[in-house]
Amino acid sequence: MSICGGIPAAADVRAELERSLSALCRGPRSATRRWTGASAGLAACDDGGLFADTDGTAVVDGRIDNRAELLGELGLGPSTGLSDAELLLHLYRKSGAAFSDRVLGDFSCAVWNARERTLLLASDPGALRPMFYWLGPDEILFASEQRGLWCHPRVPKQLDEDQMAAWLARLPREPSRSFYRDICRVPPGHRVVWRDNRVTIDRYWRPEDLPTLRLKRDEDYAEALHDLLDQAVRCRIGTQGPVATQLSGGLDSSSVTALAARALAEQDRPLIALTMAPTGEVSDPGPGRFADESSHAAAVARGHANIEHVLIPNFPEPFLDALDRREAVQDWPVLSVFGVPGVDHMARTAAHRGCKVMLTGNLGNMTASYDGLTLLPALARRMHWRRLAQSMAQMRARSGHRWSSILAMTLLPLLPLPAARAVRQRFGRPELALPDYSLINPAFLKRSGLEARAVRHGGSLGNLVDWDGRRLRLAVFDRSDHRGHMAAALRRQFGVDMLDPTSDRRVVEFCLAIPEEQFLHQGEPRALIRRAMAPLLPPEILQERRRGLQMADWHGVATAARKELAAEVARLEQSPLAQQCLDLPRLRRLIDDWPAAHDIRADNYVLYQFALPFTLSAGRFIRRLEGGNM
Repeated sequence: MSICGGIPAAADVRAELERSLSALCRGPRSATRRWTGASAGLAACDDGGLFADTDGTAVVDGRIDNRAELLGELGLGPSTGLSDAELLLHLYRKSGAAFSDRVLGDFSCAVWNARERTLLLASDPGALRPMFYWLGPDEILFASEQRGLWCHPRVPKQLDEDQMAAWLARLPREPSRSFYRDICRVPPGHRVVWRDNRVTIDRYWRPEDLPTLRLKRDEDYAEALHDLLDQAVRCRIGTQGPVATQLSGGLDSSSVTALAARALAEQDRPLIALTMAPTGEVSDPGPGRFADESSHAAAVARGHANIEHVLIPNFPEPFLDALDRREAVQDWPVLSVFGVPGVDHMARTAAHRGCKVMLTGNLGNMTASYDGLTLLPALARRMHWRRLAQSMAQMRARSGHRWSSILAMTLLPLLPLPAARAVRQRFGRPELALPDYSLINPAFLKRSGLEARAVRHGGSLGNLVDWDGRRLRLAVFDRSDHRGHMAAALRRQFGVDMLDPTSDRRVVEFCLAIPEEQFLHQGEPRALIRRAMAPLLPPEILQERRRGLQMADWHGVATAARKELAAEVARLEQSPLAQQCLDLPRLRRLIDDWPAAHDIRADNYVLYQFALPFTLSAGRFIRRLEGGNM
């Protein structure tokens, strides 16, 4: 699904549209839909929708989940055969720009008001359907993928160095900017209005203002979450054909899979549950972790007759080969390089089995399965000593945490950051420093003006938001924009739509609004989803307190590719822009001093398993931009 258009300065509006459509279309050009006026044009391709009449035009990319409710607002019955684009245009005429606040689903859209010569762009809060735009003198162009913009020679395909500095330092980026200079992004939950060559940006989704939702019984919270997750799953599975899920051994993907299997069984439809599993020697997962989640996933699959459980090797092909193909279809730096081969093979397997949808639970850690541990310092701040003592004692009894660990969770967030870091250092648990997880060129970081913020960050968003539970989760949402670009890449490469019920707006708002005590209920972290899904999940999932370690066989694969990694660094060393952004001498030393498996320890694990491949991916992205868009 892709949409594009705008009010170009060029006289030939149709030619401008064709240029964008050529860059965006996956399917046959005969399936594209266009509308052009005297000075404006909008278009949709593949499954994107378009509707136009004498006064306006709308295009939409994605899915609307509350059609019946919205039709009711218009005085129409649920069986009325309006397309999604026509529905949005009618809503716009009734409510103006405010209509987007009431639309539920994964979507981005554009509405052209011909009478007022106004263009509205909007994106839902879930971040899975991006929208971008470029402003020129007396013109605006938009597209759901950036390739639909830089295909125009006047639109620069140049690196936004400040945004790359934030990315390399693992800081939250400015939500209205992309990695490309002068290409802007409609942030999730925002709308952008262009009129008289001026842009206004309005943030319509304000979850930080949600009032606390209090229900009568503890059971009511669990039942409500169960029902909301079930509704979110059903909105995404459609009515025909098989559906795939990414099934790990965790609570979120297991919940999504179990709910999807139940809903599909009612329609006599199959579910393909795809689980990534190591095939080579695995790294030591460390305390509280386990390396192979396939047996847990199999326990979920055995509970549903319509599930076909398929194991996917973490590395079905060399990861650099998979990265080459992903980069060709993704207009954004790749976040998890070692995850690309397995995820892409999941999507390929789903497509071969006829699946158009692949469900995930990627945002569940911040919604349905939030651990609630920020409750402890929150109770201390509010001086609710009796409730705090009770919660700490229950946590000690239920989860087996040591008293020292519980006290650290409670008290360290209350200290000034330098003092908290000193305490961690004193007790042998130092916080990560920037060089432990980032290979950004120090001079580049200093020039960006982000150095002080990066030092405060220390690898933890909690340091930036003072460990406030709601603000912490919202900060994670704000930095999850890479999901939309990965989803677009999977659609473009395999024709499979990656959808996440745990990021459904109704689920997110419910989980942000309820008291944190429901997540750390009677001392049990992630208690809410355990209670909500107890009827559907096996004991292997509900009783597991360890966390799965993904891509646990990465070291052997990366070791085998060491020569190719060195060649990648050599290419980056020939790039002036990569030299400017990255600490290439340090990157070279990491490869030259490659450790054996038994030498991977806590002090270098993050550097090799995360920072090194992350930096290579960023460097490749930087190098691809040096030629511009010509």
